[in-house]
Amino acid sequence: MADIYDTLVIGGGIIGAAAGQELTAAGFRTLLVERGDYGSGTSSKTSRLQHCGLGYLSAASSSITAFLSRPRDAIECFSLMRRSMQGRAEFVQAAPERVKPVTFIVPLTKENAIPRWKAWLAFRLMAASDGGKVPLDLRLLQPTEAREHPALQGMAGLDEIGGAMMFTEYQYRWPERIVVDAVMAARAMGMEAFNYTAVTGLRRLGDLWQATLTDDKGSREVTARAVVNCAGVWVDEMIAIAGKPELRRNTGEKGTNIALRLPKALAGMGFETVTPSGSPFYLIPWGDLHYVGPWDSKSDGNPEGFRANDAEISAILDQLGRFFPGFGLSRSDVLYSWAGVRPRSLGVDGKNASSSVREHDLSDSGLPNFFTFTGGLLMTHRDAGRRLTRAVGRRLSPSLRAPSSNYSAPDSTNLEDVNEASIAHAVGSEQARTLSDILRRRLSVGWGPDLGMSQARAAADLAAPHLGWSPAEAAAQLAAFIDEARWEFGLDPEKNSTR
Repeated sequence: MADIYDTLVIGGGIIGAAAGQELTAAGFRTLLVERGDYGSGTSSKTSRLQHCGLGYLSAASSSITAFLSRPRDAIECFSLMRRSMQGRAEFVQAAPERVKPVTFIVPLTKENAIPRWKAWLAFRLMAASDGGKVPLDLRLLQPTEAREHPALQGMAGLDEIGGAMMFTEYQYRWPERIVVDAVMAARAMGMEAFNYTAVTGLRRLGDLWQATLTDDKGSREVTARAVVNCAGVWVDEMIAIAGKPELRRNTGEKGTNIALRLPKALAGMGFETVTPSGSPFYLIPWGDLHYVGPWDSKSDGNPEGFRANDAEISAILDQLGRFFPGFGLSRSDVLYSWAGVRPRSLGVDGKNASSSVREHDLSDSGLPNFFTFTGGLLMTHRDAGRRLTRAVGRRLSPSLRAPSSNYSAPDSTNLEDVNEASIAHAVGSEQARTLSDILRRRLSVGWGPDLGMSQARAAADLAAPHLGWSPAEAAAQLAAFIDEARWEFGLDPEKNSTR
């Protein structure tokens, strides 16, 4: 029999990457497989913030009645806030080059009015959660100060504002890179990892799991002592392949955002409030642009092919116009948009979706040494990796000596520009295979105002000799990149090239 892995990690999003990193660091011989590219699924459709968890705390303490009627939900929200703050401190301190601080302003309006004492207490609780390691820089503005603040000019109801809160959040420079960093750091410690490799079969072989892996070269079998299912919104698909389709643990909710240019007074500033229905609503700086949303809607149960539709884009613009009627923005001002499905945990009965973050040991449900993670969040990914590693460790002992832990970002080349060195590194060292892999997930170029369109041809020409593309194949890659921008992001290349 071929060599046996301790753990097979399914999924190369942020939770799978973190699990692979922690398992490898603990001495488990680990193989990670991802059927697309690393970070190309849900991890690329996040809020892009390493945020403090204020929204969780607000939900937990909305009212005494809500707290008493659903104490478990409130406790879970407090737990999520604490993990968010601890994850924020850990990541900002460990990888400052991958984040940047953003000042957020929260107007205290009728919809989200918070007494000043309550705001002060909330931020004290959050600061205590991480021991004050990364300051929140809270500043409470009096009503007069809020009315005069440049970022709030043009806001509806400014004359009646009760003040504002200002504090510091941190934003990933591009979240896909965080996933790639984690995978590459784990590979440096000894983990094996393959992208564009799907798990198409799972069955028990004695005390082991045998997995069928399929890529563009065909299929092969691998064996592992444990399976760690981090497939995001596809975790139930993996459970079904393993033979237990009735063990549903995940559902999804669609979230949509739009990107546009806002007035210069908001340049670099984040804005947070709530809609009339109580849902969070953000204006988040993204380079010279802002992305606005989210607009939440029900998932149809199919995690594939998510894209923003006209009704959702119009709904976001309507909300933006409600908060800032003076902006006068319309559909023609939207440069691009995106939509993704948020994983939501289900209870053991397959019902009651929640925002809970959970690891599930399915050993006692007919799947020995089969672990699944649901509700994973980018901002608490390291905590998720450690929790999964502890869960595996309760069933198995690692077969290898633990290597020296490596969490450093393997940044050995310029990640901001398209040039021979950056392309060679993306392909030769970081397993990039397509233009999208290179421009959106290895480099930051694909997240500019034109989504990398202006540099795509040069990147295709530079990548061709490294990936063995003929001129026709390079042209096909360029066409596929353009089609992706149009289909997934609703990008109009001609409109964006003039702005």
